[in-house]
Amino acid sequence: MTTSKTGYRAGHAPLPAGVFVAPYPDPLAADQDAEVAKALWGFDHLLKSMTAPEETAAVILEPVLGEGGYIPAPAAFIHGLVERCRQHGILFIADEVQSGFGRTGRMFAVEHYGIEPDIICMAKGIASGFPFAALGTRRELDDKWPKGSHGGTYGGNPMGCAAALATIELMTDPAFLANVNARGEQLQAGIRELQRDYPTITQVRGLGLMVGTEFDDAARVAAVIKHCLEEGHLILMNAGTYGKVLRWMPPLVVSEREIALALAAFGAALKATN
Repeated sequence: MTTSKTGYRAGHAPLPAGVFVAPYPDPLAADQDAEVAKALWGFDHLLKSMTAPEETAAVILEPVLGEGGYIPAPAAFIHGLVERCRQHGILFIADEVQSGFGRTGRMFAVEHYGIEPDIICMAKGIASGFPFAALGTRRELDDKWPKGSHGGTYGGNPMGCAAALATIELMTDPAFLANVNARGEQLQAGIRELQRDYPTITQVRGLGLMVGTEFDDAARVAAVIKHCLEEGHLILMNAGTYGKVLRWMPPLVVSEREIALALAAFGAALKATN
């Protein structure tokens, strides 16, 4: 299922049958309307050439691509997919493992698009880093499971449940998500200011505190990451199919001062590596 690059597929063949990968709009394309239309055509073509609608169980999508390069789905694209799913009776599953629980400035990233998935996958932020995951479905889907049919050896871990409840309680405070949005705007504005001096940065994108900085070359990203680590700064590894995206995923409780410090460190790394 993880298809952002061949490195995640290598050594795991044969992969499960019946899984097909549809195209996704390129965020760097000059004509985004045409790019969305091309991606939706590719999805339609997939239903004609590889998997018939009546044999297609579900479409799984990250509202903001994670390993794929921190790319928010264009609204027209995600609405087009949902429309096709409804038309053909295909379930729409939102993978919110990375983007869920306040990361994008909303509880879930799908809220930015005004859509309701049939199934939603949750983990990571749900318990503030404590190993925990959950699955949500529409009531009519859940009712199809016989009572007691779903369970697991490690399901319902008390510590995980407590961590998740504490996290959810914190996130329901309006001030919490307000800070995520404010700090996200501060972060993107600061990176764009640096972009003026360093045109090797080709795009800054994201929602809330899930921000991607794309460079013109993967080697530049690697050099920046290496410099930051040598200076004692914690930074995520690169992302994207070609490894050209620097990921920003700071704690959701990050302060204005801490974002400013991070931008200063990033600026110093750019200066040292350009």
